[in-house]
Amino acid sequence: MHLQSLLSQAPWQRQLTTIAAFLVPALALTVASGYSYGALLLLFGALVTLPRWVSIRPDRGTILLALTMMGMALLWGVLSNPQDGWGRFDRPAKYVLAVLCLLFATAYPPRARALYWGLLAGSIGAGSVALWQVFGLGIPRATGFPSSHTSSAIQWGNLALLMGSMLALQTLVLSKQIGRARTAVAWLAVLMAFNASVLSQSRGGWLALLLALPVGFYLLGHFHGYALWRILVGMVVVLGVLGAVNHKALSERWDAMEKEVLVYGVHREADNSVGQRLEHWRFAWNVGLERPILGWGMGGYLEEKDKRVAAGQYKSAILEYYNAHNELLDMFVKAGVVGVAWLLLFYAVPLCMFWPTRSRVAAYENRAASVRAQMLALRLAGVSIPLLYVGFGLTVVFLSPNSGIMFYLFMVMLIWASLRGLDAECARSLRRPAASSCAA
Repeated sequence: MHLQSLLSQAPWQRQLTTIAAFLVPALALTVASGYSYGALLLLFGALVTLPRWVSIRPDRGTILLALTMMGMALLWGVLSNPQDGWGRFDRPAKYVLAVLCLLFATAYPPRARALYWGLLAGSIGAGSVALWQVFGLGIPRATGFPSSHTSSAIQWGNLALLMGSMLALQTLVLSKQIGRARTAVAWLAVLMAFNASVLSQSRGGWLALLLALPVGFYLLGHFHGYALWRILVGMVVVLGVLGAVNHKALSERWDAMEKEVLVYGVHREADNSVGQRLEHWRFAWNVGLERPILGWGMGGYLEEKDKRVAAGQYKSAILEYYNAHNELLDMFVKAGVVGVAWLLLFYAVPLCMFWPTRSRVAAYENRAASVRAQMLALRLAGVSIPLLYVGFGLTVVFLSPNSGIMFYLFMVMLIWASLRGLDAECARSLRRPAASSCAA
């Protein structure tokens, strides 16, 4: 990648969004709060150029995405804990500010290649951090920064898995455009990201990947059917290598999970990872059914938990956390089916926006092969985000911590903005008959 080739001949606003598109994935898991650097750069650009981009009319997809973000801001405002003081506005503010960044990024879309190289750099960075923490520092689980905080291992490991998956999908589509040497480096980066996830020992992430694989195979088979068998063989090889290298840790985690499930089923023991989740789910479902429409709110949820644990109906282990360790159940008990519906919409809107429908692919039929590949790579990467987030949410409330919110918001908006920029560049090329390519 040549930075000058990404930034040259572009207005400074687009140069800024392109740099941000690289920085968000490149630093996300490599430094503490790494996803924030690119986000702050976007926010700076949005505020400085507000009078310019506010007059640019966004497309319908951007408006719909912005509305779902504002809806989540309102939802988190209602669900905030009054005991947190000013901290209760932290999550709603992130969604509101992200809307400003979305409108700015789509007005000055980044170059699509920046996201790819950012994912590659970020995957190598995550893998390097994991190896250093586990084998250099002797920490049992890779957690990212700050190190040795086990509570962050799940979030960090799942995001590493997501970045590796996004990079793998894009590399499969773009391999002819980037050449063999860079493709080899990209596959090494994918392996490092997946290994970072394994070293984090986040079991829920691999469950999410297992659930998402059928969709991935369907899309790859539809657009790259000739290479599907090679893809399957490659995946078996990668998983085999990761399993062999990390056999002891994986075996221990699997044995622990079996034991914890068995103990909970017999004695309802909740003082362990699996048992605590199962007890949380039982509480959230039973209590949620009592107020299924609007839920209990955050305050009511915490009060009922204290009250029913004191009455001996549930184990005291569930008092340690403010959430139910399942995205949908947590939303159900706190905001009822209304909250669940909006959460599903928050996932569904990007999924529908990025899905490579026949008409969307056909619109690029007469474009250069490199442009068609770039469009498909962006769409597949975009589809993978909400898809894997749904899977992550089965065992953890992934949209509650800062990393889960920021990565979802800014990666979705940057991929969407890049796609809109690619569409616009191609539309302009139609008015320039001499142009041979419309690559962004």
